[in-house]
Amino acid sequence: MQSLPTSTVDPDCFILWLVITLVWVKALSFISRGSLKQLPPGPRPYPVIGNLLELGDKPHKSLLELAKIHGPIMSLKLASMVKTILLDHDSSFCNRTVPHAMSSHEHREFSLAWMPVSRPWKNIRKICNMLIFTTQKLDTNQDLQRKKSK
Repeated sequence: MQSLPTSTVDPDCFILWLVITLVWVKALSFISRGSLKQLPPGPRPYPVIGNLLELGDKPHKSLLELAKIHGPIMSLKLASMVKTILLDHDSSFCNRTVPHAMSSHEHREFSLAWMPVSRPWKNIRKICNMLIFTTQKLDTNQDLQRKKSK
């Protein structure tokens, strides 16, 4: 009877393979982190949810605490899934709730601030941007704005 050859891994080869693998992984993480060097400092984000957990239920206080650690300018990664949802389903989130005072006399149907986002709203917004909110019109009404604001 012949015995089958058994293969054993030399411990030195295994350690060499392990070291090479660890160096390769570390080099890849260093290279990928190089693109983040252009961003301001900030907390390290979690994979899918980013820094959403660090904001908590009182984001203004959380941002103040983060500013003490990372400085007044910091980078935060908010969840990539949230970005996708808000970009793809933005029409679900863009309409405001209309107060009863505005809906009692149908003011909401003609007010740019209270109309739901729709084709008429886009047309009125386009007209306002072309005729009312141009730089030239805003500059000519600047004195009136100053008088009214006092």
